[in-house]
Amino acid sequence: MRYAKYFDKDLYSKWHRTIDNLAMVDIDSVEICKNKGCWKPLALIEHVYDTGNYVKYTNVIKALGKSANLPVFLVFYKKTTQDSLTFKVQRLSTTNGRLIAMSEQEWVSVLLDLHNHHLPNCKSNKKKENK
Repeated sequence: MRYAKYFDKDLYSKWHRTIDNLAMVDIDSVEICKNKGCWKPLALIEHVYDTGNYVKYTNVIKALGKSANLPVFLVFYKKTTQDSLTFKVQRLSTTNGRLIAMSEQEWVSVLLDLHNHHLPNCKSNKKKENK
């Protein structure tokens, strides 16, 4: 689903916090294969509006990425004009990579590389080949 039909992302989180002895973190984004019938997760992304504070708790998403064998990115974004964003991206693994400033085109290129790397193994392509 590209756009949420109903949106109150904090409603569940607020409710969950009222229950004793439970804990949760939200997962911001899961980059997936765009092909219907595949939708394989390609990366986990924690995104944060860039306020200049580059400290973010990422232990849970890093553990999930390691368990799922997926790359994990921490992405700080900031609106630069009405229609564009700028990014600071950090690839997370067992040790955190350095924070790299990126334009929209550069960040899109990273995401497209994930998709292109996946394409030879895409379930959707295999279905087409077997027909």
